[in-house]
Amino acid sequence: MGVTRIEGARLYYQAAGPSHGNAPPLVLIHGLGSSSADWEGQVPEFSKHFRVIVPDLRGHGGSSRAGDYRVERFAADTWQLLDHLRIENPALLGHSMGGAVAMQMVLDRPGRVRKLVLANTVPSFRPRTLAERWMLWSRLLLMGWLGPRRLSEYMNEKLYPRPDQAALRRRVARRNAKNDKNTYLGSIRALTQWSIENRLRELTLPVLLLVAEKDYFPRSDADRFIAALPDARLITFPGTRHGLPLEEPVLFNRAVLDFLRPGSDPGV
Repeated sequence: MGVTRIEGARLYYQAAGPSHGNAPPLVLIHGLGSSSADWEGQVPEFSKHFRVIVPDLRGHGGSSRAGDYRVERFAADTWQLLDHLRIENPALLGHSMGGAVAMQMVLDRPGRVRKLVLANTVPSFRPRTLAERWMLWSRLLLMGWLGPRRLSEYMNEKLYPRPDQAALRRRVARRNAKNDKNTYLGSIRALTQWSIENRLRELTLPVLLLVAEKDYFPRSDADRFIAALPDARLITFPGTRHGLPLEEPVLFNRAVLDFLRPGSDPGV
């Protein structure tokens, strides 16, 4: 665990696995309203193979609430953290908003990222359809009126609805209830202004897109996304929802490890 100061903010991060030798670096980037703790199902496994760096994005988790919460700001913070740790050519794994941050990092420093894994994410969070606009406004209204605890309980009932997921639902809801209201609202407003749809051909590195069958984003979004990427493959996880890394950690980890190992191809 560590803390460093970056452009007026205190950035908290976890570090696991070998810090020297031949272990390649892997950065895990969480989503909106989350923190590094939501990679609980990945860090123990991935740290056997990689030097794993897991930041709390500005305003999230243990990091301080300072500055703005644009995707570009999160990407710059994460690059500065990696510079501080003297890490070059990492692989990136981003979930939801973390996927947007990871894509922005690749575009900001071309050639610096080895491989890119994107879970439950899209290249544009700008709402276009009525359903997308309703999802945005419902999140804003629920957070504004009910606050972090009630929103967290509501969202986790949707993400992990099965009876056997009760312990996971309570655990995630409890820690996400600690979210800062203003950070959440600022982040979601900024996220819905972000898009790189016109720059997808610039993502020339190998990309793995992991899709949950019952995600917020329809499968048609994933099909358009994968078709626009120069070197990408897609895996769909049947029956899963937006909290894929926590919901199916064994299958999720296997797909990521198969992709990140040299000479691998997890299939399409």
